[in-house]
Amino acid sequence: MQDLNGRVALVTGASMGIGAAIAAELARQGCKVALLARTREALERVAAVIRDAGGSAGVFPCDMSDAQAVADAVRSVEDELGPVAILVNNAGAGTFKPLSRMTLQEAMLTVDVPFGAAVAACHAVVPGMMARRAGQIVNLTSPASYFPLPYMVPYTASRHAMLGLSLGLREELEQYGVGVSLVCPSKVDTGYFERNDADFRWYPRMSSMFPTLQPSRVGREVVRAIRGNRREHIFPFILCATIRLFQLAPRLNLWLFKRLGLFRPAYPLPERQP
Repeated sequence: MQDLNGRVALVTGASMGIGAAIAAELARQGCKVALLARTREALERVAAVIRDAGGSAGVFPCDMSDAQAVADAVRSVEDELGPVAILVNNAGAGTFKPLSRMTLQEAMLTVDVPFGAAVAACHAVVPGMMARRAGQIVNLTSPASYFPLPYMVPYTASRHAMLGLSLGLREELEQYGVGVSLVCPSKVDTGYFERNDADFRWYPRMSSMFPTLQPSRVGREVVRAIRGNRREHIFPFILCATIRLFQLAPRLNLWLFKRLGLFRPAYPLPERQP
């Protein structure tokens, strides 16, 4: 999709961080941006920044863990702004600690968002895209889509599911002229650990191998993925190379990662954990 001007772009998880940066970049490219997230006040702040810069943005508060609420929000976007031409599934949640230490609610939230929310949003926009024989779906993910990371198992499973959703849906929709892209950055400086119940001590040491990116970089890379209809866009290069090497010999690389201690928690824990 080369011409983005005037297109309706729906971005989930758009109230801050990566989602806000993606929405701002799409608005700079001329899109009419629909902002979805739970909190209206935060969405209004993002919309005000976009409008002050000369862009167009609409606010659609929505509980992303509620599939029916997501579907209803998509209908509201199309009623107010027009058919969704670009869907960016960015909403996410995650609790990082052993599964045995999570509550059921903590474990299931990480499955409901991002994966459940992405399925609901895709389900709502795909029929229209197929009928128009045009559209682009972008699914944001993390390196957990590719590596079997411990101490964040529901999060890792949900991100693996995002990989399957993207690749499978791309094959299904290609014949209708609809593109699907999976975008995977390394760690991004969003303040995620300050806002969520995600103890950074449990984060794998592997994360230190890759540079921390700014949300604005992710916004630009998402636009590149849309314009080029990229199947997978993994960046920076060192992350992409590591993932591809892992895929060539997963058992060997898994043994190597363990020998190097890359799957251990990022920091020593105050007590021995089960």
